[in-house]
Amino acid sequence: MRAKLIVAFCCLVYLGFGQSQKNDLINGTFENVPLHVIFDSLSAQTNYYFSYNSDLLPKGSLFSITAENTPIDKFLYGLLIGTGLKYSFYKDQIILNYQPVAQVEKKKNFFSISGTVYDEDGKPLNNVNVFLDGTTIGISSDIDGNYKLEFIPGGFYNIVFSHVGYENAVYQISESNGGARIQNHRMTLDLEQLEEVEVISNRISRSEEMWQQHYSVFKKEILGQSKNAQESVIENPEAIDFTFDDDQNVLHAFLKEPLQIRNDASGYRISYFLESFKKEETDLRFRGKIRFRNITPVNGGERRKWKKNRKKSYYGSYNHFKKSLLNGELKKEGFRIYKIKNLNKLEVKKEFELSESDILVFKGDHYELDFKNYLAIEYRKEQESEVFLESDGFIRPINSEYVGPAGFLVKEPGNQISVLRLLRGSVRLDLSGEVMDRFGLTTYGYWAWERTADLVPINYDPKFDNL
Repeated sequence: MRAKLIVAFCCLVYLGFGQSQKNDLINGTFENVPLHVIFDSLSAQTNYYFSYNSDLLPKGSLFSITAENTPIDKFLYGLLIGTGLKYSFYKDQIILNYQPVAQVEKKKNFFSISGTVYDEDGKPLNNVNVFLDGTTIGISSDIDGNYKLEFIPGGFYNIVFSHVGYENAVYQISESNGGARIQNHRMTLDLEQLEEVEVISNRISRSEEMWQQHYSVFKKEILGQSKNAQESVIENPEAIDFTFDDDQNVLHAFLKEPLQIRNDASGYRISYFLESFKKEETDLRFRGKIRFRNITPVNGGERRKWKKNRKKSYYGSYNHFKKSLLNGELKKEGFRIYKIKNLNKLEVKKEFELSESDILVFKGDHYELDFKNYLAIEYRKEQESEVFLESDGFIRPINSEYVGPAGFLVKEPGNQISVLRLLRGSVRLDLSGEVMDRFGLTTYGYWAWERTADLVPINYDPKFDNL
């Protein structure tokens, strides 16, 4: 079952899922048996018989799957995931053929988005930042207000329009069939922001000492405390204003323009369009849109360093987890997932372990991530950073031998542990794994500790880094 999800995607694109939905219901539990045994059982339960070359079946592989009144289409999707086998119905036959995953990847569709940006009077507006949130795909509108984003892999995206003095605008775009999309936009003056900045300047303590204290907190929370953070620089700190509520002990940050960050550990220049930042004594919340740009390395040594650090940031990250989940390769990629009921009593035990099919459901044109309480994610191919263990409030499984008070490194680092929590029931993912409800989930543990300095773009691929 570990390779359950990739062929579900392939079948959607290439087999025309839904055109001839089969309603025959399957029942039964199969534990560690060859595929041909399952096929024989399906033939006995339905009016179909299987037609295939036995050489196509994976040699030595055993399969486990359970069905309870499951339509045969859905059952076959789950059963054949990761095998490279595709199926089709013809009269009373189910015909099996083989299609390597590599062939599927080559058929990935790309699309483009273009349009014109106007001001409130309908005149073309130049130098508007137009980008896909969290990616390296972006451009500025030209003197005629025109822009074009090209070679976008199929998927779900937030396209952002941003210009100083105007309200940011975001449109959701989902595309899987290639082609060209048109998205025009008329910018609106951000009068509320101008008024708010004026009020803030009256409220804030403008002493250099106080500002430096607030900035120190802000920088630590935005960039993080990792080694990458130590090599990252905020290039326009003068754009930041703060307010601090002494009674509630709450710090707010406001930006007059996008935060510009240079990451010399990974070779990215990041524009962070901060929407909100609120730091309380025991809680931190901030959000915004991010545009990545590649920095040109000065020599081969710097290029190799950046490629190495990018891979290190990617492996074990949420983006790596998400891709592994959809491909049905969590264990192969080093992940284990566990159900937990209480964040304060985090138990990572074998009997609580789940599989991809326990938390992810294929819905034809999207996926749904669904689980109760919390989901613990253990990454076994990289140890925790000692800086993480020395930081405040890190999460440790209670059955770990390394348990100790926050801020005190007991022994050696263990496997990285992160926690997911759904905020609105199940969460929809598009076919590329992007969360379609950005406020649908939250993270704790290692993923929450790693901040902007440890991010790579969502369109980053360690095998095809175009640095």
